[in-house]
Amino acid sequence: MDREYNEAMDDLRFSPAAKERMAARLAAAQEQARAVRPQPDVHAARGGKRRWRFAAAAATTVVLAVGLAGGAYASGALMGVGNVMDDLFGGPPAQTEVVGKIGRPLGASATSNGVTVTAEAIIGDRANYTIVFSVAKDDGTPFEGVEALDNGTLPLGFGEGAGVHVDGVTTGGGSSHFYDADPSDNVIQYVEQMSVTSTGGSIIGNTARASFQNLYRYSDGGREAVVEGTWDMKFVVDYEDTSVDLPAGQPFELNGMGATLDSASISPIALTLEYTADGAMDWLEQGSGRLSEHNGSEVDRFLNPSITVNMKDGTVLEIDASKHSGGTRENGSTTACHKNIVFEEFLNTDDVASVTIGGTEIALP
Repeated sequence: MDREYNEAMDDLRFSPAAKERMAARLAAAQEQARAVRPQPDVHAARGGKRRWRFAAAAATTVVLAVGLAGGAYASGALMGVGNVMDDLFGGPPAQTEVVGKIGRPLGASATSNGVTVTAEAIIGDRANYTIVFSVAKDDGTPFEGVEALDNGTLPLGFGEGAGVHVDGVTTGGGSSHFYDADPSDNVIQYVEQMSVTSTGGSIIGNTARASFQNLYRYSDGGREAVVEGTWDMKFVVDYEDTSVDLPAGQPFELNGMGATLDSASISPIALTLEYTADGAMDWLEQGSGRLSEHNGSEVDRFLNPSITVNMKDGTVLEIDASKHSGGTRENGSTTACHKNIVFEEFLNTDDVASVTIGGTEIALP
């Protein structure tokens, strides 16, 4: 499956020379990201009659085709299931063509002040997605004065509130970054990756609404506008879901507690877990939006099980769960937990033998 994904991504305007440059420049970024243990932000959202708390990793590495890495953000917006935003976004969403398991939005672009932003491709599974946008100067000239950082990403960002929101998504965490696949052309790339929870259990078929305002260059002295403008578009989230459901119901150890796996699925881009912990979080009220040390320890205790992905060739992939988003919901003396693990590179699920969670090995069907 990973080979099919990579072959499909080859068509996204990446020349062989550009891929080699990207791989060389970003290899160091992967190692740097692995060394960072982020302090998660926690916020709450309503789910049913009980209160969900969500932790979104503050730094996530996303590797797409040849290995991309970047900064992070978290989003807790709840978009309406209906079409109440249709007038604002200019009519019905663009349809998405699925080619080689990659969704390619058709006609999803917007132009403002001489710059066109286009949704080029989307990949994912039921609860995780990665979208690649192109940002092109209409006069055909390259973006000037924007030099790549040591990790290969560009010091660029859209204005406040920018990003992609998918109908039916209650909350999520993820990352976004800019890079330049070919510095000699007039196009740079913007990648946004999210792990989400949704009301319908799957985001496939829902409408994605992208809204970007102003493009800034960041430096130690602050930020300055590269181009001012507004780019709004929407398209249907459509790609082939290659998730494999794992057997559930097994008990496992969770940082000194017992826990039971309620459901699990693995795809070429992510591992998604739902489990019940045999205990309640000792959550203390905090005055600010930042996570206190005590509450941070509680998040770690409930949302960071030990996880390995065991390949058929004997390779063991150790997962640092603290770098990935998740959420909890209190159920009396137990706690329902949700965890999304986004892989740092495409994983061929045909080569996976099992997944070990909290010491319990679960074979793929």
